[in-house]
Amino acid sequence: MRLSALAILPVTAAAVLLTVGTASADTVGTPGTPNCFGQRISHGSSVHELTPKERAAGLQAIVDSGDPLALELFGPTVSVGEFTWFVRTNCSDDPIIPS
Repeated sequence: MRLSALAILPVTAAAVLLTVGTASADTVGTPGTPNCFGQRISHGSSVHELTPKERAAGLQAIVDSGDPLALELFGPTVSVGEFTWFVRTNCSDDPIIPS
């Protein structure tokens, strides 16, 4: 019994560290600033190596998984135009997802 308790400790520690690391990710672009949209599109293309078309496909996968918010925001299909609308809206003074 003691061995299994010791084995759980590193797994729990790793899970906590990964969660904290994800939650403290850098935000790119400040909503309400003129260059927010460009910074976010550039960041996705350069750092994550995903084109807007690939990012729209990622959102499509979320819609296809049955996520009700994604379905409400994008409908049954996600185009590149809808992806850029989403980024632009979240760069506005009134974002859908607050920073």
